[in-house]
Amino acid sequence: MEVKKIVLVALLCVMVSFTLIACGGRSAGNQATQQEFLESWVLSANLEAKETPDELYKAALEEDILTIYSVTTRLFDTKKYFETAYPGLTVEIKDIRSKDAIKMIRTNYDTNSFDCDMLICSDSAGNLYNELIEPGLILPYIPWDIEPRIKSDHINTKLNFLDEVILFAYNSELYQQSPISNIWEITENKYKDKIVMASPLSSFTTYGFCATVLKEEEKMLTAYKLYFGTEPVLPKDKSIGEYFWEQAAENIVFVNTSDEVAEGIGTGDNSYALGIMLSSKLRLCELGYSFEPIYELEPFAAVYTPNSVMLAAGAKNINSAKLFIRFLLGETDGTGEGYKPFCTSGTWSCRDDVADGNDIPLDEIDVIKYANSFIDGNTEYLDQFFKSLLKENITQ
Repeated sequence: MEVKKIVLVALLCVMVSFTLIACGGRSAGNQATQQEFLESWVLSANLEAKETPDELYKAALEEDILTIYSVTTRLFDTKKYFETAYPGLTVEIKDIRSKDAIKMIRTNYDTNSFDCDMLICSDSAGNLYNELIEPGLILPYIPWDIEPRIKSDHINTKLNFLDEVILFAYNSELYQQSPISNIWEITENKYKDKIVMASPLSSFTTYGFCATVLKEEEKMLTAYKLYFGTEPVLPKDKSIGEYFWEQAAENIVFVNTSDEVAEGIGTGDNSYALGIMLSSKLRLCELGYSFEPIYELEPFAAVYTPNSVMLAAGAKNINSAKLFIRFLLGETDGTGEGYKPFCTSGTWSCRDDVADGNDIPLDEIDVIKYANSFIDGNTEYLDQFFKSLLKENITQ
């Protein structure tokens, strides 16, 4: 998508959003007023403008505090560098889980508060697109002079500024190499209470990972036959993915976040053998954590989970937001300080001219894309399945 097309897309999204609002019962007066405001905002935001950092900085000095909802704490480093590079500008970061950030932006919109300027979030569970992108509540801004350096598949209805995966990792104090080569091995009794994973009910990325396993029935069946050497005998009305998770859940200790998974397999009494977590936690190994990623596994070792940076429709500090996005992306030549906190082990660059912190390229890992369309169409089923699955297995 070219930058000049974004304004048209944004306006179409705004019109769609008001169709949805009208269906939801909002008064015609409120609808018309808000529509006029947001249509005016999209035009005044001038997303296709060829503004320089100096021009944006001068305009940003007339604005208020830039407010960002973010799922990554690494953004605090970018904030520090940004405020040093641009004296007089202040950034407030609200560290919020994806699920809560999406709900808060929706509430801001419904109450005409527009308290958020930017969102940094992942879409592993499909909610970002359904709740915010499709109705036009968040919009991509791609700086005109940085766009040519962004990998083409990272610009669409959102700007994916960072690639991560959710993957298996093993305790490197217990094992010199991965103890498993097939995903079905984690259903073996020897791994009872030796596997740790964030609950899909508390983590969007884990939700996406678990849902992708359910969707990839052919791959899961092939891996089963490869490992056990026989056809599975499934309970009536059970899919191969459901059967897998029901067996695996008996061995898994469920926690709330990938940070807790990293703690569980990388520190302490080393009781956990395996963990399923975000790849960005691999940077903790530089701090002495003892775990290693599993990049090769049947039928796949990881599920792709990109991170997006988006403008919130109605943002009050649009020049500050544009300037911050430029800074986050590393400025025109990619050497800026803003992107450096994200160029670490377990994350992959969105730019073709900026190296990341990995020895292994993403395309050399057994990784598949998360099942976005499957999740979109089966949210009620997935929610109920995960609630039922965890009822007897979740750690209170």
